[in-house]
Amino acid sequence: MERVKADLSNFLVSIKQNDFSTTYSKHIKDKYDLELSDAFAAISTEYKKLRTEKESNFHFLKAIVEHSTVPMLSYREDTDEITLLNQAGKKIFGTPYLKSVQSLANIDQALLQVVMRLNSGEKELLKLALDTQVLSLSISAKQIKLEGVPHKLVSFQNIKAELDEQEADSWQKLIRVLTHEIKNSAIPISTLTSVVTQLITDDNGNLKDLNALDEEDLNDLKIGVNTIEKRSKGLVNFVNAYSKLANIPPPQLSSVNSKSFIEGILLLLKSDLSHIHVQSKIDDFSLYLDSELMEQVLINIIKNAKEALRETEQPMIIIRAFRDQDTVIIKITDNGPGISAEDMENIFVPFFTTKKEGSGIGLSLSRQIVRAHRGDLTVKSTDGETSFYIKL
Repeated sequence: MERVKADLSNFLVSIKQNDFSTTYSKHIKDKYDLELSDAFAAISTEYKKLRTEKESNFHFLKAIVEHSTVPMLSYREDTDEITLLNQAGKKIFGTPYLKSVQSLANIDQALLQVVMRLNSGEKELLKLALDTQVLSLSISAKQIKLEGVPHKLVSFQNIKAELDEQEADSWQKLIRVLTHEIKNSAIPISTLTSVVTQLITDDNGNLKDLNALDEEDLNDLKIGVNTIEKRSKGLVNFVNAYSKLANIPPPQLSSVNSKSFIEGILLLLKSDLSHIHVQSKIDDFSLYLDSELMEQVLINIIKNAKEALRETEQPMIIIRAFRDQDTVIIKITDNGPGISAEDMENIFVPFFTTKKEGSGIGLSLSRQIVRAHRGDLTVKSTDGETSFYIKL
């Protein structure tokens, strides 16, 4: 019994020390020793197999990280020691070695601040000037624990080319809308100005005696001047709307209750939505946002839904608010006719509108407000249903 206890103790110590080279066949005296030896051997074989698989997976994952085109680094959050910096990371930062995450301050102080403040699952954009190039980095983080030690894995993806392409596309769309809007005002003003000039001047350019004008000419003159004034005011309003779009104040964040916040907005719009069946399912949780700005976003979307339901027989708006892991989602759905594929492409373009009286800045302004909250505003539409998603 003492020998068996000693063998078992040695075996357990071997497991603790990750040593599976010891054999127990020399101690076999009877069938019970044989069974125990076989059990030790089976367990040792399984541990060796697990260790081999673990090492293989480790080398495989290490090879993937090293060969990834996305720069990555990992550091211990308790000591700030960098434990991993792949080849893409060494290339983008122009250094073969970084000892501490604080070393990022030598590259750019803002870079260090972003890396330190990012929590697990968060993402942030940063423009970084390195040598002769300017990078647009999408920086994301994942916090993990390895054997109880907190680590943070950070990736740096240069999306400058994608942003440049998207920016060029956005500018083209915006210029088309601006050109269309300005032409709609400038051309009538120019044409009517010529007509008015002909009415009040002679062939030599001298001012006519207005008392000599007949009633029809005077009426045309009045209509022309009124139209010029109206179109001029429209152009001024358009410029003011552009100014409003370009100068969104930074959000003043505070904690609000989801139910009271959204139900308060529905109460505010109750008279406008009296002919529409409104359903709401709002989970009870805290939201961290600028209530005035986000209220404007929800009112814009709900009013757009109301407009879309103008010709729907049984109009309905469904509002949901819930958490999906670390993300808060507010979903506004209507059962209107849906949005065409062509309009879907332009729906968030400033000044684009399908409504006769619309300014075309509501959804664009709403998306900018949501993005100022580090969130996103998206839309999905099919025939008979449109849903807007506010993700924070």
